[in-house]
Amino acid sequence: MSKYVSIECDGVVQVHAVGLGNYATLCGLDGDDDGSGQRPANLLIGARINCPDCRAIIEAAKKYRARDFEKA
Repeated sequence: MSKYVSIECDGVVQVHAVGLGNYATLCGLDGDDDGSGQRPANLLIGARINCPDCRAIIEAAKKYRARDFEKA
């Protein structure tokens, strides 16, 4: 499974980080909702994340380590 997903939103195609739970993307897009203008797009070979929101989330998360979290 790819760690990237490509979504077309209102005619603009962006590559996102794969989301968690019910979201297709890390930044929270459903990814398949014609009512909001979103639909899956072909992921090109060699594609890289170009969504600024996904990038910001990933960059912010890099400052945390396993020791920062309470043990389950």
